[in-house]
Amino acid sequence: MTSRQGPTMELIRAALDPATKTARLRTESPVCRVVIRAAEADLAAGSAEQVNMLAIGSGVAAAGLTAWLAQERNLDAADIIAEFERVSAAQGEHRAPLVEMLKSLLTGPPGMEQTARLMVGLFHDDEESFYDLIVDLGGYIADCIGLLAALDVSSRDDTLEDLNDMLASFFND
Repeated sequence: MTSRQGPTMELIRAALDPATKTARLRTESPVCRVVIRAAEADLAAGSAEQVNMLAIGSGVAAAGLTAWLAQERNLDAADIIAEFERVSAAQGEHRAPLVEMLKSLLTGPPGMEQTARLMVGLFHDDEESFYDLIVDLGGYIADCIGLLAALDVSSRDDTLEDLNDMLASFFND
């Protein structure tokens, strides 16, 4: 793994860890610990590179999985996002930044600029919400991996391998 995709794959694996759903405190959540380590490394380096790479890599993975699920279910990616938004709302979860990011990422090249503006604005306006978005992306990715396995499209391990390859290609291009 390259250094840029490594933290994203670590986040994804942490999101699949059952302890993520049962953690009582945020600091006990494996996903949150990945984000915290990245933020601490950035603080020590005086940058935001690690958390930005986590956000970018997770966004790319989430968009790719959304498109894959849409294709497998003969739906439009917007339908998958709308379904996710409905389920989240029914569970009382506020996922607006995640939904907005997914929608912008799935619009192609024009969406990349919109996604960048969203991420930069969120980081500057509410840094904690930016970190929450990364955690939410991890949860969304884990849900997508679970759906692909439940639909007998791809096993968890095969999907992880595909994500690793996709992220390696993305970060090396």
